Amino acid sequence: MKKTLCLSVVLGMFLVMGTMAQNPNMNQQDFQARRQQQIDNLKKELTLTKEQNTKFDAIYKDFNEKSAAAMQNAGEDREAMRAKRQELTKDRDAKIEKILTPEQIKKWKAYQEKLAAERAKMQRGGGGGRN
Repeated sequence: MKKTLCLSVVLGMFLVMGTMAQNPNMNQQDFQARRQQQIDNLKKELTLTKEQNTKFDAIYKDFNEKSAAAMQNAGEDREAMRAKRQELTKDRDAKIEKILTPEQIKKWKAYQEKLAAERAKMQRGGGGGRN
């Protein structure tokens, strides 16, 4: 289950990156704003304490910095990029689970499954907006 969930998250990130590449109207700021909105929604859903919130932000900041560096270092090697992204995602998820309560972990996993389902729907062409 964890592998499937992590893989879904990673594939979702690549889907978003692919969409960005195909849509010249979407710039990096739009992508970052949407990503931040998802993180903010997740934090509300989890009802994090002040301490958890600080740790959560630090974990995501570290993850984002390492992901950006991995993408630059991988160059055109998509397989290397995917493998590194999976590794970083697994590490991020383990760190997040350490700061959450069991109830918050359940909510977090449910939220990830919801996002994975939404990404799967978009991949099947259910994203809407095109005529």
